[in-house]
Amino acid sequence: MSKYSQKTKDQALYLFKIGFGIPSVANQLNISRHTIKNWLFKYKNNSSLSKKMNRRIFSAEFKRKVIETRLQNKLSFKETAELFNIDNPSLIAAWNKKYLDEGFLGLQPKPKGRPPMKTKNEINVQIDSTKKSDKERIKELEAEIARLKYEMSFYDDFMKEMREIAKPNRAVKKKHKQLPSKD
Repeated sequence: MSKYSQKTKDQALYLFKIGFGIPSVANQLNISRHTIKNWLFKYKNNSSLSKKMNRRIFSAEFKRKVIETRLQNKLSFKETAELFNIDNPSLIAAWNKKYLDEGFLGLQPKPKGRPPMKTKNEINVQIDSTKKSDKERIKELEAEIARLKYEMSFYDDFMKEMREIAKPNRAVKKKHKQLPSKD
């Protein structure tokens, strides 16, 4: 549901048609000037004010054409929107920013919705592992076991070194415990 009724929008257009300016219409109806400007822009472009605009999907090629036309002819965003019959000039501004920052790839459609929990690589690995023969899978598992054994031996060596380093500290702590108190 839109914020303003169709009656209010029609009244704003009527006031503008009979000669009131945008500030006058905005003051009389107690609506922001920006909103009135948007309504007039949509009305001039033969867009319907009766409902919210449907989301139109534009191809990356169309977006590039719009931006290049704008840059070549040195048009404003509003003029470009009128030329290509686009309802929202700020949409062209967003396309322009993406095009200047990322190039043509920035105009490509982005995937919608929530990303999958697993990455594509993890999904592909699971699929590939099911296709492998038993012998290949056994070899992979043996290699993994060997790697884990190596890690365990490294961990054991590390713990032995840490115990050796900690021995003098333990001896000092034991002496402090054995000393009689001076009471």
